[in-house]
Amino acid sequence: MRKFLRTAALSAATMLGASSAFAASIIIVNADGPNEGFNDPTPAPAVAGNPFLTVGQQRQFIFVHAANIWTQVLQPNVDILVNAQFNPLGAGVLGSAGTTNAHQNFAGSEIADTWYFASLAKHLNNSDINPLTFDINAQFSSQTAWYHGTDGNEGTLTDLLPVVLHELAHGLGFANLVNENSGSMNGNIADIYTRYTIDVTTNKTWDTMTNAERAASAINTRKVSWNGVNVAKDLPFVLHRGEPQLRVVAPAGLGPFQVGPAGFGGQIEAPGVTANAVLVNDGVGVTSDGCDPLAPGSATGLILIIDRGTCTFVVKVLNAQNAGAKAVVVADNAAGFPPAGLGGGDPQITIPSGRVTQVDGNVLKANLAGLRLTLGVDTSVLSGMDRVRGKMMLNSVVPVALGSSISHYEPIAVPNQLMEPSINATLTDSVQAPEDLSTALMTDIGWFSDGDGVPDGKDDCIGSDLRPGLFVGSCNANTNNIMIPGGQGCTLSDEITYCSENTTTRNQYLACVNTHTSNWVRWGFIKRANQTAIKACAAAQ
Repeated sequence: MRKFLRTAALSAATMLGASSAFAASIIIVNADGPNEGFNDPTPAPAVAGNPFLTVGQQRQFIFVHAANIWTQVLQPNVDILVNAQFNPLGAGVLGSAGTTNAHQNFAGSEIADTWYFASLAKHLNNSDINPLTFDINAQFSSQTAWYHGTDGNEGTLTDLLPVVLHELAHGLGFANLVNENSGSMNGNIADIYTRYTIDVTTNKTWDTMTNAERAASAINTRKVSWNGVNVAKDLPFVLHRGEPQLRVVAPAGLGPFQVGPAGFGGQIEAPGVTANAVLVNDGVGVTSDGCDPLAPGSATGLILIIDRGTCTFVVKVLNAQNAGAKAVVVADNAAGFPPAGLGGGDPQITIPSGRVTQVDGNVLKANLAGLRLTLGVDTSVLSGMDRVRGKMMLNSVVPVALGSSISHYEPIAVPNQLMEPSINATLTDSVQAPEDLSTALMTDIGWFSDGDGVPDGKDDCIGSDLRPGLFVGSCNANTNNIMIPGGQGCTLSDEITYCSENTTTRNQYLACVNTHTSNWVRWGFIKRANQTAIKACAAAQ
């Protein structure tokens, strides 16, 4: 996500057309060679929502489907070209994507001296200012057992659709151009994502920090958040109440501990699962890793503590469930904070599970005598919301994980968000509220700019009515439709529209109009005669 890459000429690749009713599209360009990746002729079984029967064709369909989803949401003004291919990426890496170029100070940019990814820059400029090259480079794992359906029933496979949606989002602007280890910005100039990244401890946005301050902030766990107004507006409609937490019922004086929830199995929720807790012993090799089957009934009614390592999280939790466990707590085997979630997927798993840090795991294992735990939630906050300013947290971790730190949402959010750093079995193909906060962030960085001069991340009225005269419906109120001073991008017409959209009865609507217009008269925005005309138009609706 950090490197600016030049690619081969476009004519050397094959366009995978994306159908669109809009002026332009996000277009996938097939960069694979014969008989590999998108061109793999291996027969594939039929899957839900995908009409094709070879591996390559099924992959092409999923990519075009994902491109169409983002096209329909963002409605780009100019075609966006994505250079995509399948390659061996190493264990645990599903895909990566990033912009090929960044631009600043172009016509249409909302903030001067600010980097914008190529795709967003083209859209805001309404022209191809990134000509004769791709806008996004993307590669995906050729080693992963992918599910090519569209219904989210991937079972033990990895669902390709949300991975493609996730990586396309990075290329479309859901990422920064900062090296979190050093804190350095690209060319010492802030990008649009960085301008909305805020440390809630210092109350500084990242664009105002020194390199050293940014590097320190990057590891200020669960204290780095998103500062745009549109994510803030959607946050209460998307996030569920209750941050996952492990409470110690006995012995007294321990915890509570933060928990990274699993992306599979039962949800961690109120009032939680309370039970006596023991360290697993599977009797083979490292007996506390839970990788070998346990005797049926041997964990009935217990919360099992299991050490990370040797096998997948899914294997550990399924073994515990088969032995009768009520829940699983995985103790990390490496230093790091906060605890990451548990990745993987298996529809057989129904019990809740989560991970604690190595330090907290050691505390639990040192106090096994009489240990009783509750795996539940702290209902005082929304999951994923910081406890200082109530904003959506970004992924700040110790140690820094380049490509993952900051350029993702904090994975503790419930429901799981598309732009968390790892795939989760609960994801759907939705990229917007009420399921997801991805589109809200895209709105903040400028994808829906209305050209009113207020950056979208600070604009309370995106899509403003910018006509010079104030109209109520089709009624001309013969009043200048001014931008409200200090109103964060709202015009007088916007506030009348607000009254229409946020009241349920005629009397409520007229009372709302009266309140706003009375304030405008008092503040000197309009004359009393203008108020009379506006109220007459409202009464005529």
